[in-house]
Amino acid sequence: MTKYMASDYRRLTTPCQSWKALEEDPIARDRGLPLNALGGLIELGHPVGATGVRMVLDCARQVTGRAGDYQIPKAENLITFNVGGSTTTCASFVVGVGS
Repeated sequence: MTKYMASDYRRLTTPCQSWKALEEDPIARDRGLPLNALGGLIELGHPVGATGVRMVLDCARQVTGRAGDYQIPKAENLITFNVGGSTTTCASFVVGVGS
């Protein structure tokens, strides 16, 4: 559910149509809209209160080319989307490389 919310929120897809786009799986690391290159909560768990910080760190590693095996090619600008409190609290950060 969260990947659909995140796609709509980030305007990666037409509003309320994210389910159509995501069924085609464009979110894989080697596709056009990679989400959770490291695997997200399924891979890393959910340290309550620290998940957002880890997400920002992952973005920083991506845009500086230090993400290792999960590097997204040409990553320049990334956004985090963290949902808490039964989807009542959301926070986002944009991480990018300087010019």
